[in-house]
Amino acid sequence: MKQIVYIANGTSENIEVWSLCQNGDMNLLQQVSTNGQIQPMRIVKNKNFLYAGIRPNNKIITYIIKKNGCLEKKYESFIPGTPNYISFNKTNDFLFCSSYHSNCLSVSPLNKNGIPEKPIQIIYDIQGCHAARVNYKYNILFVMSLKEDRIYLYYLKNFGILKNTEQKFLKTQNKSGPRHIVFHPNQDFVYTINELNGTIDVWKINKTNNIIHIKNIQNINIFNQNNHFAKVYWSSDIQITSCGRFLYVSDRLFNTISLFHINKNNKIIFFQSYNTEEQPRSFYIDKTNSYLIVASEKNNIFTIYNILKGTGELKKLNTYSTGNRPVWILIHQLNYNF
Repeated sequence: MKQIVYIANGTSENIEVWSLCQNGDMNLLQQVSTNGQIQPMRIVKNKNFLYAGIRPNNKIITYIIKKNGCLEKKYESFIPGTPNYISFNKTNDFLFCSSYHSNCLSVSPLNKNGIPEKPIQIIYDIQGCHAARVNYKYNILFVMSLKEDRIYLYYLKNFGILKNTEQKFLKTQNKSGPRHIVFHPNQDFVYTINELNGTIDVWKINKTNNIIHIKNIQNINIFNQNNHFAKVYWSSDIQITSCGRFLYVSDRLFNTISLFHINKNNKIIFFQSYNTEEQPRSFYIDKTNSYLIVASEKNNIFTIYNILKGTGELKKLNTYSTGNRPVWILIHQLNYNF
């Protein structure tokens, strides 16, 4: 099994392609110029495509992932608003792109060649529109509105059209700033990170009489509250292991990665916080739950940690130099059947 790491460097305007060895060593394979400030990236595995959002010309670049993991540019598609986050529906027929600065969300169908076409729907006035991800089991798109302290909920209907759910939105704490979101891999629970107040929300999805309702069951600080009383936070990313046992979050102000254990009720328990590189905006967990890689947006480096199997604890292995302002990381397991 071969894994490839893709790092988006915003100021350098490129994507770096690295090979991740089984012992945790990294080797640089390629640098791809994006001719614009790159931020979000997303991979469609069954098509072996990588999609990258570029500003200020507001476009999505589609790359072919070759057999060695390197990228080959295929097409450019223009979208409304500066791209902030990219995601897809379960069957990879539609691309959702949120724009924080333009306060909107767009829906673009993918043609038979996997290329995003002209948007068929644009939802405006989602203030601070950040991450937008589909819960595949319930076919609901969760859209984070950082400036409204809301998470908007949309059913994905026929032909890619979004329609408000009966609940319409989730309300987070005032001035919390919901930013990123992950779903439990096999349970009906959702975890969201709040950028402005340094907390994590845990949500339970219930379905009664064919109507879905989502309820908040926990709000917890990203640090051990007995030892931490900060008034200002700058929390950023949240990731969960595929086994559903460990949850990690990052904060750019305190330069930390915090580890939480997920208990039998799918609530989270603070375990440990790790000092890491400056401004850890993005991090990612590999497919085997063996490695966590975090980028320093400020120091232009990334660090790879080993994840201990029993506890989820992080052990620092190596640090590597990268381009200027790394803002996004993806890890992809190569598929040789293409």
